[in-house]
Amino acid sequence: MKIPEAFYTGQGPQGPIAMPGHYTVKLSVGSWSQTQPLELVIDPRVAKTVTQQALQQQFDLALQVRQANDDLHRAVNQVRTMRGELKNVQGRFAEDAKLKQVVAQADTLDKKMAPIEEALIQVNMKGSEANLAFPNMLNEQLDGLSSAVQAGDSAPSQQQQEVFKMLRSELDQQLTAWKQIMQNDVPAFNELVRNSNIPVLYLPPAGE
Repeated sequence: MKIPEAFYTGQGPQGPIAMPGHYTVKLSVGSWSQTQPLELVIDPRVAKTVTQQALQQQFDLALQVRQANDDLHRAVNQVRTMRGELKNVQGRFAEDAKLKQVVAQADTLDKKMAPIEEALIQVNMKGSEANLAFPNMLNEQLDGLSSAVQAGDSAPSQQQQEVFKMLRSELDQQLTAWKQIMQNDVPAFNELVRNSNIPVLYLPPAGE
């Protein structure tokens, strides 16, 4: 899952390199398709020093990092969708004295969401070199770890394992805070909106 217009120092999050083994490649064009067996082997230049077990450990950690980044991207997209709707409410009803409480609550809820987005992604990142001026946040840190883990043909180091645990823990804290907002604050705001006879906030399903 991607974040629209998100910038990364490198290419951005990608899936881990496939493990050596036997695969089937399928090419489809319209109603026509053809399959072909494919074998991936360890680079002959390092085959004597690299084990399948080491590559499996590297693959497993890279997969966990990818999942973490996917969870992060999904949350950022949800936060931005919700904040966009809150801004819309504020803009539409700012001058309506009868809806002053709704506008004020929308502002309060937006400010509660902002720190979560800011922890997950650098909101000032407007270009691939903006990290020279602004610190990397969790999404860039996870992407950097992914690159480091897959930089060679070896099992991940203990330090890399520990860094992942730390970043995953920080991510889970933000995801928990976001879940609480969705479960408690958003329904409460929607109830206020409903009583004011204006459309409630809509959060699309997690897969969208």
